[in-house]
Amino acid sequence: MTDLDIEFEHIYIEAQAERWQCIERFLFSYFCFRENYLTRKNKPDWESARLMSARSAKVTAIENAILEPMVPHQTIIGEIKRYWRDGKLTRQSLQRILNQLLDYAVITHKEKASLSKARLEDSMPADWYKNPEKPVYQRLELVKIKLIN
Repeated sequence: MTDLDIEFEHIYIEAQAERWQCIERFLFSYFCFRENYLTRKNKPDWESARLMSARSAKVTAIENAILEPMVPHQTIIGEIKRYWRDGKLTRQSLQRILNQLLDYAVITHKEKASLSKARLEDSMPADWYKNPEKPVYQRLELVKIKLIN
């Protein structure tokens, strides 16, 4: 069993036990293992994630930027809850949710403030929840954050 599998199991077990508040702590580690953003000791690495993730066109110095989830963690957990409530949470559906929604971008402090001002710090725009495609960039695009790879 790989470290990625272990992090996935943590998330799945917490969902099955309905310990929603515990899931968030595993999301970043899962992301790092999935994307191979690891230290030499094979631990999740914030610095690698900040260096390799998509970034705002306004970021000039990576050291002064913020690593922001494209879809807020609470929204991802909400999607997992919805699948659980509807009896549709399987390993495959959880994998699909994580692969589709769990991603990060590097943005400036000012851009982070603009997300807060637009009340999008911890949620997606209202129409996102009704959209079956769940575009991960919608929240950032709404406040004019342009990402480059």
